[in-house]
Amino acid sequence: MGKEIKRICLEKLSSENGVFDEIIFHDGINLILGEKYDDSSIKGRKTNGVGKSMCIEFIDFTFLCDYSKSRIAKIPKEVLPEEEDIILELTIGEESVTIKRNRKNQEKPIFYHENKRVQFNKLADAREYLRELIFGELTGKNIPSVRNLLSILIRDEKSEFSDILKCHDLTRRIPDDLTVHLYMLDISLDNYKKVLDTIREVDKTTTALNKIKKELTDNGSKKISDVKAELNELDGELVQLEEAIETFKTNDAFSSIETELVEIENQLDQLRGHQKILKLEYDKIRSLPKPEQVDDTEIELVYNQFKENLGNTVVKSLNEVVGFKNKVEQFQRVLINQKARELEKQIADISGKIRNLDDQYARKIQIVDKKGVLKNLKTGLRIYESKREAAAHTQLLFDQYDQYDKQRRQLNIRKQEQLLHIDDDIEAMANELKSFKMTISDIHESIMGNRECSFDIKAQPKGQSKIPLEIDLRIFDDGSRSVNRTKVFIYDMALMFNEYTSNRHPRFLVHDNIFDVDQDTLVQCLNYIYKQEEYDSGFQYILTLNRDKIENEERRKLIKMDVDAHEVAIFTKKKKFLNSFSLYPLTEKREI
Repeated sequence: MGKEIKRICLEKLSSENGVFDEIIFHDGINLILGEKYDDSSIKGRKTNGVGKSMCIEFIDFTFLCDYSKSRIAKIPKEVLPEEEDIILELTIGEESVTIKRNRKNQEKPIFYHENKRVQFNKLADAREYLRELIFGELTGKNIPSVRNLLSILIRDEKSEFSDILKCHDLTRRIPDDLTVHLYMLDISLDNYKKVLDTIREVDKTTTALNKIKKELTDNGSKKISDVKAELNELDGELVQLEEAIETFKTNDAFSSIETELVEIENQLDQLRGHQKILKLEYDKIRSLPKPEQVDDTEIELVYNQFKENLGNTVVKSLNEVVGFKNKVEQFQRVLINQKARELEKQIADISGKIRNLDDQYARKIQIVDKKGVLKNLKTGLRIYESKREAAAHTQLLFDQYDQYDKQRRQLNIRKQEQLLHIDDDIEAMANELKSFKMTISDIHESIMGNRECSFDIKAQPKGQSKIPLEIDLRIFDDGSRSVNRTKVFIYDMALMFNEYTSNRHPRFLVHDNIFDVDQDTLVQCLNYIYKQEEYDSGFQYILTLNRDKIENEERRKLIKMDVDAHEVAIFTKKKKFLNSFSLYPLTEKREI
């Protein structure tokens, strides 16, 4: 069985002007260590901020990650000038490749390959070029994108190693993508992508369906069946109105009274308008406040004050003043009451005229409207038009609802058929999957001391999951945070070393701070990978690790490999990855 993907092996990470010390990589295990701080005041952050994870971030940057989502974007310009080239030298297959990228022209990386300089104007073009270098002649839908491939090869600590499928920063809530996993397991990507397209169509159709349903049911206050019943009732009313109107128009008597009906309707509109104005005026008059009642004693006090100050110039007697005041109040009351009576009479007269005209109209209408559906021609026509529009709109919504509902059912049927095709693909790989499961069991026994584990992959024909397949790995004492990290380690190692999956694996893997596990598991994992190196050094494993995690085990000789011999970089408080840069503001309690 030939290898379908070229091997990736890093040679050197450096910068144009030495903003950090170059790191030389080699085959096998490459350890990037962080020494613990001597400063005990930094509680719970023994090794934070020295730059282990930032080093991995720089590797990912040269591998054409999204700059805006990288922590490199947060580094001050005075620490990392925008023009500073980050340089990664590596081999892809048997070919030497150098990638240069800086922050100023992050969309325009430069490749040096086969003695040629290739300048790109778009990041997408550079990624496609790298994809062709890695996959060679393999093209089309049956291979993943280069960034999709690298997501599982460079496991950043921001993924928290919570699941074998979750390779990205958990805070970004990126949906799980099984493309790389299926590619390495040699399960058809074509059928997988087809069912993904169908799921997206189902989601789109469901969204449209729910929007229409929301409008039909007044935000869910009614059932669809209730709305249909209301529509049937409305249709019945429309039939009656149509019959009545049609009778009007076809009845010989209608033509003879049409002019009279219109005239009466116009008179009624005028009278009702005038009546409304009079009622408003009447209500206004009745709401006027009564003339203020001034106490006679108060008038007497005021009168005496004036009399005392003005003497003989006050010629009117107190009785005359009080009498004048009473006459004014009486006059006001007379005017208000008189106006109110006039308005009452006008309103009553108009009401009488309206009754007479209504009676005339009813008698004339009865001539042609035997069923009594139309009480008023103009109003009837207006009601008919309103109800017809409402019925037409509701019917349109129902037609759209039925269309989308049918479309969704058809899509779900298509989805089920496509999932069956995936089941067939999985069944066709039964021998290869059996081998992969055996590799997982072997690794599990080496680390956990038993073979109490399982691996399963199957299509998910039920439920509303947007992921059409389930890839599930269970290991001994499953469920804890540390066990999840061990699970990721076992899975990634199985992909890299299994006889079948290794042919579709670049034999390159980065784990950034994966070993937040118990000490025994840490020792067994390191011993396992060291044993693989002794057997076959044709791979590259880059691991960032806190130095103090393994010091005791080294001294006790529990760790079999020579840690110092595998160390490619060590960062301390005094010698950080970026010497002049405190990384604390970028981390927010994360190790970098």
